Amino acid sequence: MKQSISLLILVTFLFISCGKKQKEVAKVKVPEATPLKAIKTTEEITKDQDVYKAELVVDGIDVPWGMTWLPDGSMLVTDRSGELYHVKDGKKTSISNVPKVFDRNQGGLLDVMIHPKYKENGWIYITYSIVDKKEKGSHTALIRAKLENNALTSIEKLYQGSPNVKTAHHFGSRIAFDADGFVYFTIGDRGKRDVNPQDITKDGGKVYRLHDDGRIPADNPFVGQKDAKEAIFSYGHRNPQGMAVNPRTGQIWVHEHGPRGGDEINPVTKAVNYGWPVITYGINYSGTTITDEKARDGMEQPLYYWVPSIAPSGMTFVTSDTYPELKGHLLVGSLKFQYLELLTLTRDEKVASREKLLEGIGRVRSVRQGPDGYIYVGIDGEGVFKMVKKSSSSTKTTTTTNSKWKASAGSKPVSTETTEDTGNEKSAFTQVATADKKEVEVSLKRGKAVYNNVCAQCHLPSGKGVANAFPPLAGSNWLSDKPVESIRSIKYGLKGEIVVNGKKYNGVMLPLGLTDKQVADVMNYTSNSWGNKTENFYTAKEVNAVKKK
Repeated sequence: MKQSISLLILVTFLFISCGKKQKEVAKVKVPEATPLKAIKTTEEITKDQDVYKAELVVDGIDVPWGMTWLPDGSMLVTDRSGELYHVKDGKKTSISNVPKVFDRNQGGLLDVMIHPKYKENGWIYITYSIVDKKEKGSHTALIRAKLENNALTSIEKLYQGSPNVKTAHHFGSRIAFDADGFVYFTIGDRGKRDVNPQDITKDGGKVYRLHDDGRIPADNPFVGQKDAKEAIFSYGHRNPQGMAVNPRTGQIWVHEHGPRGGDEINPVTKAVNYGWPVITYGINYSGTTITDEKARDGMEQPLYYWVPSIAPSGMTFVTSDTYPELKGHLLVGSLKFQYLELLTLTRDEKVASREKLLEGIGRVRSVRQGPDGYIYVGIDGEGVFKMVKKSSSSTKTTTTTNSKWKASAGSKPVSTETTEDTGNEKSAFTQVATADKKEVEVSLKRGKAVYNNVCAQCHLPSGKGVANAFPPLAGSNWLSDKPVESIRSIKYGLKGEIVVNGKKYNGVMLPLGLTDKQVADVMNYTSNSWGNKTENFYTAKEVNAVKKK
């Protein structure tokens, strides 16, 4: 069992701030040269000291899930919608003959990685969500292919999860190669937490290991066991969306989404059970308890966990001399809080401290170090950016996603006083008739991407909601008559009873962690979809003026 004083210190902070006592884990002696610092909650971690900025590499990619580099320095970038782009000199070219993906909710075209010996064999590895017509539902698959004349060729399916699941979330999925040439990839629990993660006869909630041609390694832990999925390397995972090789030890590390709290970092060890959902530091999204157990014999403790969750996606170790102050440490993207998190590591591979980098950049979907030594981040609804020192000069820079937003002519910020005192919320916003047509088109496109990524899991892609659980957005009187309350609910969340279209709903909606521009885009998209119509055009400035009650 891994042991970490960092967990003990975090336990102390959580007990003070949350009032929920966690079980202690054993202490470990750390060399005096690298003393551990106190670990703080997300709201309290040290902020970036204005050192870095984000330089735009390529835009127009809705959900840039994965990226890899070809020998000439150009990139391959996946868009979850199903597009694979070849990016060179800031221009993207769509690659043809990409397998059809299950583009719904969290499903789609996922990670991409070239073979370590790409110059010799030309193999590219891709994970994606697949629908098998022989069986209802979907799962995650791994393929390899070659690239010729901007098209995938020689496509070989190396692995496909089974049995299929009818849910549309927790597909995973990341890819990594170790020093011995084995290919590792992840599949999330597919939303079947009580079925898949602890059952080695079913795929889902696992880390897998294969030979590069898809063969099962003879020393995989469950080879020869009856009905076992022999590709499994470790199990008991929830939804791993970050994977990287520790450059000092060669060990594969993953991070995975927890439920509400309990995101984890786990160095992956052969045959080890990481406990989900039997043990966890998280709770249900509704606030109810999943399990009272945070530890059990035979189940591994995480190296590190986050409470509250940061919704991690993408991960890389910094090995480049481009960032000498970051070298040897770990970078993790945050979808929820929209920054890049630096985790400083001690000599014995424990988390000593945390720091925010590129705060406010947007929902960080992917993080990788390029062959040029720079860190690249994929941002939902934006594209791919490169992290550079602020002293660097560039004509294509942005510090946050909002910096690219230009309010339409005649747009005026709305105030809560205006919207609440006049009794007519709609009159306070910019009118569609006065907005720039191109700006409206761009906002609707971005709003759709954010909605499908963030909102559709509860309210469904059709906007119909779920009976007695999540109110509909299609035909919603909140969108038509209560736009300020709609904006406020997205920004600050909801708790308690609300009435939508005359029907009562009672529950908890957490703040979504979107930027003001993203909230405006979602409002524009939902207010003009599924038959909805509005005379309003929402801008970032107007959203910013809506304050918490």
